[in-house]
Amino acid sequence: MHQSYSFCTDDRLYINSWGTEITELTGMASSAVLGMKYYEVLPRILADDRDALSVVLADKTPLDLKGYSFNCLHDRVKADVRIDPVRVDSGKVEELRVEISPYSVCAMARKLQNSQRLIDIGKIASTLAHGVRNPLNAIKGSVVYLREKYSNEQTLIEFTKIMEEEITRLDNFISKFLSTSISVAGLSESGVNVLLKKIEIYTFLQTHTKDISATYEYGDIPLVAIDSFQLEQAVLNVINNAIEAMGSGGHLSVRTRTQKVSGNDFVLIEVSDTGPGMADNGFNDISHENKDKGRGFGLFITREILQCYGGFLEIRSRKGAGTTVRLYLRVSI
Repeated sequence: MHQSYSFCTDDRLYINSWGTEITELTGMASSAVLGMKYYEVLPRILADDRDALSVVLADKTPLDLKGYSFNCLHDRVKADVRIDPVRVDSGKVEELRVEISPYSVCAMARKLQNSQRLIDIGKIASTLAHGVRNPLNAIKGSVVYLREKYSNEQTLIEFTKIMEEEITRLDNFISKFLSTSISVAGLSESGVNVLLKKIEIYTFLQTHTKDISATYEYGDIPLVAIDSFQLEQAVLNVINNAIEAMGSGGHLSVRTRTQKVSGNDFVLIEVSDTGPGMADNGFNDISHENKDKGRGFGLFITREILQCYGGFLEIRSRKGAGTTVRLYLRVSI
């Protein structure tokens, strides 16, 4: 059985309680529906051609409707409906509690739910982008100081150079993000292997600290047309997830190659880890954030970036057998 949705009405069928779950399902907040007749918000519930809630009011006994058929936004959905009367000392029914347990959720309603999640994510991301800029400038100043103070440390200079470049690119990205969208970002011919070699360098400390071995295999691949910063973020989301998922002694494998899918040429970036894996062979809906690590959010961003440029994301995972994530990028024509 799926999620249950509940609400309450008074003895005149006006809504006086509206649950969180049904708010998410309908997209209608309690402030918008309280004081309305329930059938002005939802399809009227009938029992033998009579209003089912009115029947319960009259009989003062609970009513169960098994397999009740609701007209949804574009199809019909079956559900079990339970209507309970709430009586006061006088015996009069003062309130009705209604619980709806659908066998499935209307596909259009599910799309509306996901749209609301996108709106919420957009609000959070905008707030985050504004909040990042000040500490970003402080970090940049610290990097410049370290480079000047330890100018004889060649390895440190190499890392600080990369850090400064990334901070500048991140600052530019935030500026673009606050004034535009992913789909209109600046396209350029990007070398995937060049980008991955840079990622290999500045994730070395992460893998080394966790005693994770990492291998990168660079195939002979063409350029792809994509904003290089967004591509970097897409790949980093996946690699960071893999590193976080593994304990000491794990192994990270990153490979690139070309692959033809449905007659089209793609550059494939394959990231595999030896972590615990996921029970259901990947995420059924990666817009749902993982409660422990927030991994779903990063993968959601990666998928959106790929889709904006004609690519797509695949996840293969099995409990106890690690995870492989494949990023497909359309080859520039």
